[in-house]
Amino acid sequence: MKKRILFFVYLVVSHAALSCDVCGCGAFNSTQGLGTLAQGNRTSIGLNYQYRLYKSKHPKVFGNGIEHSTDYFQRLDVLGQLRLSKRWQLQLSVPISFNTHIAEDTTSRKNGLGDPILMVNFFLFNKQDSLQTRMFRWIVGAGVKNPIGKFTHPNDVDLYLYPGTGTFDAVFQNSFFLQKRKWSLVQTSQYVLRGENKYKYIPGSLFSASLFAQYKFRTWGIYAGAQYSWSGVDYLNRKAVSSSPTQGKILTGIIGASIQWKDWVLQGNYHIPIAQQLGEGNSHQKTAFSISLNYFFN
Repeated sequence: MKKRILFFVYLVVSHAALSCDVCGCGAFNSTQGLGTLAQGNRTSIGLNYQYRLYKSKHPKVFGNGIEHSTDYFQRLDVLGQLRLSKRWQLQLSVPISFNTHIAEDTTSRKNGLGDPILMVNFFLFNKQDSLQTRMFRWIVGAGVKNPIGKFTHPNDVDLYLYPGTGTFDAVFQNSFFLQKRKWSLVQTSQYVLRGENKYKYIPGSLFSASLFAQYKFRTWGIYAGAQYSWSGVDYLNRKAVSSSPTQGKILTGIIGASIQWKDWVLQGNYHIPIAQQLGEGNSHQKTAFSISLNYFFN
């Protein structure tokens, strides 16, 4: 079993922050299902915790000087994937968000259930040699984000703190996994096409792409790579909202490690900002990391 089960970069940046819950764009926007790339098409359950800290500064609306603020975004995802057949897989992610904004004289908190994502994945290629030292997998997926989480009017100053968007969004993802002996290469990408909510508001579309290299030891592995995330312009009544606080782009380096015990896998990773342009340059990601625990059924 241990020889058959490969280490993997699971949820390195997976489970996209599919709501206006970030200053700029989601530091963890990326393809879901990185675990399936190495584990294959297996049924599993899991939890993923992610933490992000942003610092912002911008001119005060009234008066002189600069206003400083801090945003904390914590999120717990309940994860599940179900093997439907040799090539087909069903995937579900249910997020719970805990977001806090601290300004000079106020503190705002928005907690609650976010918008679940239901995906269907198809294994285009799933090949490995008889010694299980070489493997290539190519997986494509499509799904929908369902507007279950609480959201608010776009003129609300706390818009980006709410866990939901009130929109049905289409989600598309593509993943490659190449393994040769103890080395693995993972490339993932995801695009989220936004819908419109009852306030005639369309949050900016999302795109992310990542590339990781991984080295596997006997019972644990280490990995490193980079991720690029982009969040587009929002629209209100079909007109662009150029001052949207959630638009932007960020490039981060990522380092992490994973350890496996039987069918349990624990992994963690840390994001290192390389270049970023978030919230019109007013916001900066300072800290971001993720920890996940997953169980794979036989």
